[in-house]
Amino acid sequence: MNLTRLGVMLAALVQLVDAGMMDQMLVRDSLRTMPRWEQVRWLARRGLPDPYMRDLTPTGDSGLRCAGRWSYGPSTWVDVRATADDTIVFLSRGSGVSVIRFQSQDSLRLDLLSDINSHGLTGRCQVRDTLLYVNSGGVECYDISSLSNPVLLNWLSQPLIYDFFVVDTLLYTSSRDSLRIFSVANPSSPQPLGACADSGFVMFVAGGHAYLGHQAGLFILDVTNPAAPHRVATLGYDVLSIWVQDTLLYFGTYDSTFRVYNVKHAASPVPVGSLAGVGAASLCLPPTCDTVVYTPSFDVIDVVNPATPHRVGSVSLPGWEYGVAVVPALNAALVADYYEGLVSVDIRNPAAPAMDTQQYAADEASDIRVEGSLAYVADLLAGMRILDISDPTRPTALGGMDSLSSGVRCPSVAVKDSFAFMGLSRPWFRSVDVSDPAHPLMAGACSIPTEPQAMVVRDSFVYAALNYQFNVINVARPREPQVVGTCGLPERSREVILSDTFAYVADFGGVLVLSVARPDNPRLVANWPRLVTGIDMQDTVLYAVTYSNDTDDVLLSLSIANPAAPYVLDSVIVPRTMHDVVVVDTIAYCAGWEMAFVSVADPCNLRRLPDRWVPPSWIRRVIYAPPYIYTCCTDGGVCIHETLETGISEEAKRPMVGQVMVTPTVTTGWVRFLTNDAEPWRGRVTVYDATGAQYAVTSGFNGSRSIDLSSAPGGVYLLRFETDKGSSIVKVVKTVRR
Repeated sequence: MNLTRLGVMLAALVQLVDAGMMDQMLVRDSLRTMPRWEQVRWLARRGLPDPYMRDLTPTGDSGLRCAGRWSYGPSTWVDVRATADDTIVFLSRGSGVSVIRFQSQDSLRLDLLSDINSHGLTGRCQVRDTLLYVNSGGVECYDISSLSNPVLLNWLSQPLIYDFFVVDTLLYTSSRDSLRIFSVANPSSPQPLGACADSGFVMFVAGGHAYLGHQAGLFILDVTNPAAPHRVATLGYDVLSIWVQDTLLYFGTYDSTFRVYNVKHAASPVPVGSLAGVGAASLCLPPTCDTVVYTPSFDVIDVVNPATPHRVGSVSLPGWEYGVAVVPALNAALVADYYEGLVSVDIRNPAAPAMDTQQYAADEASDIRVEGSLAYVADLLAGMRILDISDPTRPTALGGMDSLSSGVRCPSVAVKDSFAFMGLSRPWFRSVDVSDPAHPLMAGACSIPTEPQAMVVRDSFVYAALNYQFNVINVARPREPQVVGTCGLPERSREVILSDTFAYVADFGGVLVLSVARPDNPRLVANWPRLVTGIDMQDTVLYAVTYSNDTDDVLLSLSIANPAAPYVLDSVIVPRTMHDVVVVDTIAYCAGWEMAFVSVADPCNLRRLPDRWVPPSWIRRVIYAPPYIYTCCTDGGVCIHETLETGISEEAKRPMVGQVMVTPTVTTGWVRFLTNDAEPWRGRVTVYDATGAQYAVTSGFNGSRSIDLSSAPGGVYLLRFETDKGSSIVKVVKTVRR
């Protein structure tokens, strides 16, 4: 990645950061093209919060149990453990680490041994004998004596950690405001030894000194006494990457320059040489071949004479460079190439490195659909992935349809029978034969203006919400899909749901209601204007998550008894940056940087519940496919949740002694209500129409009870019972005689 070009692009976006959600999303999309530690630096330089550096601890009992996770996402770091008999690769990707055996007998082969699910998005991973350390906002330590069954020994979670380094039995961590040193002689119980007020986004420790790379400079600290670390020198560069070998310090800077210093006397570093035009997001200097430096971009730099470092070879790789490790014995370099996964480069001739192979590609989980024991995941730049979820505790990938290297996004997916539907590349709408999930095959295509942002299948039609357009596509013959109807939309789309003859679209311009009674002529019948990011529906109530620049986000309940005139029933504040919502029974799960819970037992009286669940990364989509809730955690993969009845903390209330019975529930006039306990009770019944407006109140009754709705307009009504023995809500449908 050309950091100069990227810097220009980001500088043009910085003025937009506070302008609204879409602009923030544009900035976020741009940030993901640079290494994690560069993202941290960019946000810090502008005083913006870093959403990845956050508290990952849920409050109390979240009411959800993560039954399983497919934690695949962009690859961000790679480390190796090489012996005479074996080479084991540790690949940080998404919210986990893959443990891989590297083989290269007749042809190169990478065998997956196990996957580790981490607490959050992963950065540096570092292997030391039978221990693996992983940065996930904290530092996790795993016993990898059994490579097929890594065991978590400890999670050092406070304070939130930018980077770490392990030397012998000492763990060095760099957080927002300090360097801390821990003894990990007992890896299950790290013991603090010392700290000082120096910080860095990247670090390296060697020769009794810690080197911290920060936008304010490269800080050199004497750590020979772990109880009293202290700074001894500063170099005035904005540092991206660091490597120290013997008495030489190598580092890459933000202005795309590779520099070499002599640190034989660390308190007085001496410049030796430099090379311009090198995007050194990270560095690797293999100990058995210490005259060549490798960068993940992929540049090979000869440092035989450190005073005149020079590029001897390079090769263009398809993704965005993040980390690199070299295995000289196997003549290979391994690059964590973000959404392109793990890329192997043949370095037998350093002057002419050649890309060999790649595996474990994955990008941001953007949408998910569940059919039986299979889950279909829209994986953005990596196309569609098909997961076997027959055992929800161990979801595994069966196959997929790649869009790698095309630069095309796949933000949504839909499924019907043995066909899946996705956006891929022009002509943008594709049907895929998934009768063999391990080997999906392209089946058909039709032309639409751009990739669908959300899709729903009903009968033989796919209803697709695009940015600025709504399409209805006939898939009765899935190998020959055809657009049969279109309708313009005012803004960029987020989600679509169907109910009867109406489609509801979450749009940055509002909640859009479209009549689809005639699929060949969809038409906009209502637009409830507000920036909406996610919707779900229950009966005649639509729940919408809305965004505000100035306050927290809001969950709204809208009556859609009359779809042409949506009307607000109630609203409740939820945490900032919510992007989707799903309603399960009486709970709305609002999803974004966390998952917040709202009681919707009474749509006219929404109540925020105290619990929350913290995902490994931002949630783009949440769906309910009984009995599980599925969250697309963008670059953190997919989480599968069980709901725990005792977990959601509803407000304490007295239950009614007897069950309220209403008859009939569909009526043209009178409604009777009874309880199954013999003792009469007193109280009142309040009747609300579907807009939330109070229609009638009956109070002070006992004995036989009824209410007359003969004069009420047709529609849905909510009867709220309030007595000295508790409360309850019952829905009644009023029809009109013809």
